[in-house]
Amino acid sequence: MYGSQRFRRSSSLLIGSVIMLLGLTLHPASSPADELIKIGIIDALSGPAAAFGNPALLSWKMVAEEINSSGGLNGRRVEIIARDDEFSEEKARAAAEELILKEGVHFLGGTTSSSSALAVSKIAGEHKKIFMVHVARSDRITGEKGHRYVFRSCPNSMIDGKSGARYAKYRKYLKWFIVGEDYEYGRAIAQNFWQELEKLQPSVEKLGETWIPLKTDDYSPYMREIMAKNPSAVYVAVGASGMAGFMKQAAGAGVLKKTRPFLVLLPDPIMVAALADTPLGENTFGSTSYLWYHPDTPANRAFVQKYTEFAKKEGVSSPIPPGTTVFGAYCAARFLVEAIRKAGTFNTEEVVNALEGLTIETPIGPIKMRACDHQALTPTYWGRVQNTKGFTLPSLLSPYDVVAENLLPRCEEIVDSRR
Repeated sequence: MYGSQRFRRSSSLLIGSVIMLLGLTLHPASSPADELIKIGIIDALSGPAAAFGNPALLSWKMVAEEINSSGGLNGRRVEIIARDDEFSEEKARAAAEELILKEGVHFLGGTTSSSSALAVSKIAGEHKKIFMVHVARSDRITGEKGHRYVFRSCPNSMIDGKSGARYAKYRKYLKWFIVGEDYEYGRAIAQNFWQELEKLQPSVEKLGETWIPLKTDDYSPYMREIMAKNPSAVYVAVGASGMAGFMKQAAGAGVLKKTRPFLVLLPDPIMVAALADTPLGENTFGSTSYLWYHPDTPANRAFVQKYTEFAKKEGVSSPIPPGTTVFGAYCAARFLVEAIRKAGTFNTEEVVNALEGLTIETPIGPIKMRACDHQALTPTYWGRVQNTKGFTLPSLLSPYDVVAENLLPRCEEIVDSRR
């Protein structure tokens, strides 16, 4: 009897094992290929700064669609989950926590606001999530406040400010006035510009400076200050949310005729489109980190066409050409994708290692991510912003290219600043 019981027990175990195997065959366990890779994008998707935030989001979606249509990223589909920070540091912080803790995102991207970027970066560092900065410029993001998990694909305020000083020296204006928005970006970019200009051209003189609260509607008091000082040039450290309003009122007050404004991002298609009915005159200068018409290469033309077609598919009936925000987000996404491919995994630590020192190919040529501070060496272009034959929008006349690598602190300085 004992042998018979043992046989029945063995047969039952065998049958059970077969059933289990059949069950696994018919209902296989979920595999990595069935899972999503979630990227949370935080940016200004409403209000004036949405003119920058929404195109950046479109660029992330464009890269995600490209990845998904070719079989996914290491076998996984990419999902973009967006949150509106309304150009608010507090809302950006809350969005980062919600995306990480509730949505379970693997990576973060954003923002237009430098204050928002610093807030998100802090949360990303605490949770050990990679944060790809695509527009925000404050040098503190990848400088003294930088850490292992934050990377930036666009120029910082040091690159923008110092490149402006190099171009200003070329223009040889000596009497300056500085006007800027009173927040992280405005202060940072103006400081970098003036310190570099004084170093390059000791004969320059600052006649005065004034600082504008964010979300100001009436700029007339600041226009009067500028006019009273009668400077030969004005450095305007105003960000995405205030630039169009400031320049419209500057034109109305006669400032554009009396002096020579210098503005970072003014040549961006978003800005010149917003100022289409504003006479910029012949003495307005600006910079950007991407020009849809320069360099005039097959790669750049293909990128412009690809973005335009994608934007139309996403419901933008008449998309303007891609600018700084589109290019910055595109580079952020490409850096992240290529690092994941290089690492062969989604493990955060290994992707960080792959990002450090990584070079990607872009529509304007190769761009490298510095290993020591996670700042991309994206070039910047300065020039006179004016109506040019063959262009429907004002453009840069003879762009002056500035190499980013020559404008950043040494890696030893970055290490010291973080102690």
